[in-house]
Amino acid sequence: MYEDYWGLKELPFENTPNPRYFYASERHQEALSRLQYVVRERKACGVLSGVYGCGKTLILSSLRKSLEPEGCRFAVVNNPRLDDLGMLRIVLRGLAGQEVPSDKADVLMALQDYIEAVAQDGKHTVVAVDEAHAIVSNDVFEELRLLLNFQTESRSLVTLLLVGQPELQPRIEANKQLNQRVNLHFHIDAFNAKDTAGYVKHRLETAGRRPDGVFSDEAVELLHRHSGGIPRWLNHFCHMSLLAAYTKGAKLVTPEIAEEAVQSVKGSV
Repeated sequence: MYEDYWGLKELPFENTPNPRYFYASERHQEALSRLQYVVRERKACGVLSGVYGCGKTLILSSLRKSLEPEGCRFAVVNNPRLDDLGMLRIVLRGLAGQEVPSDKADVLMALQDYIEAVAQDGKHTVVAVDEAHAIVSNDVFEELRLLLNFQTESRSLVTLLLVGQPELQPRIEANKQLNQRVNLHFHIDAFNAKDTAGYVKHRLETAGRRPDGVFSDEAVELLHRHSGGIPRWLNHFCHMSLLAAYTKGAKLVTPEIAEEAVQSVKGSV
């Protein structure tokens, strides 16, 4: 699209959970480090919450990339709008990578066999549910909690990670048995203005471009105000700003160009 014009190797502001684009703001890095601790120490459950678009899925993707080389086996559920059996089957397929039984008892037996085999091999099983606030039934939370019963006298054989929007927190607190197994509750916020500027620079550098002379400081400040520091909106606005400057033949994204780009996005949603 505009990669050659801006000297980029790839589009820098795609809304995809590519770990290379993880920006370690203080709060986002703390979230990643705490989740790493929960998994490495074989804790039972960690909860990560944050508003829509604040980078939770990218943190989860970065966590997986950092821990799989250490022997962690991940099942990541991206669409949790399932009944309890559907959830268990998706988890088993994510772990074992093969067709799974349709009978619940057989699924549970296969999960137990897999989890115990992983543990005997000195590795660890991680079940991560993204968008967990969208879980429809409390029965699903209960089945996920029961996975935590796979344990030895000294440690859990499964770490459950629940990631979602702020409304996830009261649902977990309402499930007393599950809440008692949670070792970490962590909430991430939007970027502040300094983090927004660092985020934009990091994205450009990762895509192969020195960030100087692309966005003016005033344009970045404007994009921060309009996005509220939410990475998903920043990506939309920055992408459209680069596109708008390209179509105008401009070599710098000015506040005027950024404002035009923001309004074009807002007018389409």
